[in-house]
Amino acid sequence: MFELRLAIPWRPEETRIAVGAGLLDNAGELIRRCVQPHRTLLLTDRRVAELHGPRVQASLAGAGLPASQHTVEVGETAKSLAAAAEIYARLGEDEVGRDGLVLALGGGVVSDLGGFVAGTWMRGVAFAICPTTLEADVDAAIGGKTAVNVPGAKNLVGVFHQPKLVLIDPLCLTTLPERDVRAGLAESVKHALLEGEDFLAWHEHHVEAILAVEMDILTELIQRNVRLKADMVTRDPYELAGTRMLLNLGHTVGHAIEEACAFERRHGECVALGLVATCRLSQQRGLLDSAVTQRVTELLARLGLPTRLAAPLPTATVLDIVRRDKKSRAGSVRFVLLRGLGQPVVCADVTESEVAAAYESLRS
Repeated sequence: MFELRLAIPWRPEETRIAVGAGLLDNAGELIRRCVQPHRTLLLTDRRVAELHGPRVQASLAGAGLPASQHTVEVGETAKSLAAAAEIYARLGEDEVGRDGLVLALGGGVVSDLGGFVAGTWMRGVAFAICPTTLEADVDAAIGGKTAVNVPGAKNLVGVFHQPKLVLIDPLCLTTLPERDVRAGLAESVKHALLEGEDFLAWHEHHVEAILAVEMDILTELIQRNVRLKADMVTRDPYELAGTRMLLNLGHTVGHAIEEACAFERRHGECVALGLVATCRLSQQRGLLDSAVTQRVTELLARLGLPTRLAAPLPTATVLDIVRRDKKSRAGSVRFVLLRGLGQPVVCADVTESEVAAAYESLRS
C-alpha cells in the first residue's frame, strides 16, 4: 500500500492518502485510524451505490462505524445548491453533529459536493473520500477544493475543506466505462505538462498499457499524480501564493466549453480541448515551440481524448463564460500558459481576441 500525508502549513490539518488495490474493503478500519465519528453519512450517486455501496457499508459496519446513506443523481447537475440542501436536511434528520463524518464515495461530482456540505455543515465536520473514477483519483479528491455550480458558472460557490482520508482503490477503475477512463487521463497529462519531460514521456511510452487498464501501470500513474498534486497543495493550500493556480492549466477554456455544452461532454474531455487551446495560445505568444503543441495534441489523441470540436459552440458564448471565470481579478482573467514542458507561467494580459483565436483553432 502506498501512503502519503498531506499537511497544511500553520494549521493542524493533515490528509492521509492511501493507494492500493482492494483498499475499499478496508475503508472502515482506515477511517477509524484518522477519525472516530459519532455518526457517519455515506454520500454517493445511484450508479456507484450499486457497484460499490454494499462493500463500503459492510466495511464501515465491521469497524463499528455504521452509516446512513444519501444518494444523488449521476452527473454534473447533481453538484448544485439544491442537492446540498437535501443533504443538509438528511444530516439534520440523522443528527450528525460536529463529531460526525461525511464520507464521499464516487467521482469528482460526489467528492466536490460532499466536501462542500461537510465544510459548511455546522461550520465544518470531518470529511473523507473514496474516489471511484480516475479523474477523482488523480485530481478532484486531492487538495480540499470543494464547490457546487450555480447557473452561469461552474464551481463558483465553494470552500477549502481538507479531507481526513483519501482512500484510492485502483480496482474501482475496472468498473468504469472506457470513455470515463480516457476522460480521467486529461488531468494526468496536465500534471505531466507541469512536471516536465520525464512524466510526459512516461505517458507516451505507456499509452497501450494505460488504455488496457493494466493495474500496475494505472497504480503508478495514480501515485505519481498524487505526489505532484499533494506537493503543490502543500506549498499553496489556499491558492494565495500562485503555485496552486498552475493546476488550472487548460481549465479556463476547458470549463467554458464544458458549461457551454451543458455538461454533455465529460470534464476530462473538455480539459483535453482546453490543453490544446492553451498550447496554441502559448505558441501564438511566442512562448511555446510548435513541436510541443504537436506532441501534446498527438498524445491526447492516442489516449482517445478529443483535440478538436466537431460541432463548435459559438465563440461569443465561450468568451462570455471565460469573462466570468473564478480566476478573474480586477476584470482580467488570468491564464496559465506554457513556456515549455515543466515551465508554466501565469499571464493576466491575455486578450479576448487571443482567446477567440485559440478556441477557434479547435474547429480544424
